Amino acid sequence: MAVGTVTMTNAGVGGTQSGTITTAAGSGNGVIMVCNDTDSPITYSVATGGTVVQSGLKLAEKSFTRITGLNNGNQTLTSVSTAHGTAAQNGEIVYVTLASA
Repeated sequence: MAVGTVTMTNAGVGGTQSGTITTAAGSGNGVIMVCNDTDSPITYSVATGGTVVQSGLKLAEKSFTRITGLNNGNQTLTSVSTAHGTAAQNGEIVYVTLASA
């Protein structure tokens, strides 16, 4: 199973997602799981094929969620950020992978 990662900087901003997560369950049936393994709550968006389809999503530190209703295509996390940056956040990771409905 493919796993993508977004690595946080000490400014509290996530870099470009590594790894390709592709949903192919049919229109509106795609599901991904996002796991925030950082020590801070995050805000992020989900893009399908490079177009943001869900924005301003929030996820608590050390928690996970399922994102449903996605169309077929490559799913990427964009605009990943924390409320503020600290040196301790440098290198912390947010994971994204396929999930079942």
